[in-house]
Amino acid sequence: MEKNSLYLLLSILSIVLLASCKQQKDIRDQMDQKTTICYTAIDQTDTAWLSIDTAGHEVLGLLEFNYDNKKHYVGQIKAAIKGDTLKGHYDFKVNNIDKWYRNPVAFLKKDATLTMGVGDINLIWGSPFFDEKKAIDYNRGRFVFKQTGCVIKLP
Repeated sequence: MEKNSLYLLLSILSIVLLASCKQQKDIRDQMDQKTTICYTAIDQTDTAWLSIDTAGHEVLGLLEFNYDNKKHYVGQIKAAIKGDTLKGHYDFKVNNIDKWYRNPVAFLKKDATLTMGVGDINLIWGSPFFDEKKAIDYNRGRFVFKQTGCVIKLP
C-alpha cells in the first residue's frame, strides 16, 4: 500500500514538473492587430521597437532593442495600465540565444509618446521587480518611444 502511494506521489510530482517546464507562449498569437499600437525609439546608435495591444485587461506586447548592432534583445511584455503609467515585466532573449531573461519595465505616457523609466530593482523569489518604496525615474530613461505605424511582418 505504501509503495502505491509513493508511486502515485512521484507520478503527480513528475507531471507538475513537466507542466512547469513549458516554453514561453508567443504573445503574437494573443494580440489583436486591430487594437495594436506601435512605437519606435532611437538613442544615438541604439534603436527600440514596441508594439502593444491595450484592448484587454492586461496589456500584451512585443519589445525589441538593438544596441549598436552588437546586442539584440527580443521579447514580450505583459503589463497593466494605471493612469498614465504602463508597468509590467519584459521576458526576452539576447542575441537569439535560447535562454529567457526577465526585467521589470515601466513607461510614462504623454500624448503619443511613451518614456521608459529607470528604477531600483529588488529580487523576490528570483524574479526582479521595481522597488515599491522608490519612485521610477522617467527623466533618466534613454528611450522615448514615439507612436508610428505598425509594420506587418509576413511569415
